[in-house]
Amino acid sequence: MNETNQLVLLQKENERLKSDNEMLLNIVAQMKVTLNRLLSRYISDNNSERMV
Repeated sequence: MNETNQLVLLQKENERLKSDNEMLLNIVAQMKVTLNRLLSRYISDNNSERMV
């Protein structure tokens, strides 16, 4: 394999890794939103039980 082909393959792999990284960052952001919603719901449910 010559250097040009190797460089092209490495660039493609780099782009794929960047894309995967972006997708994973989006998933983590969505998980954070979901966790915050669950915690808010748990806290509000917990507070309503104490008031009864």
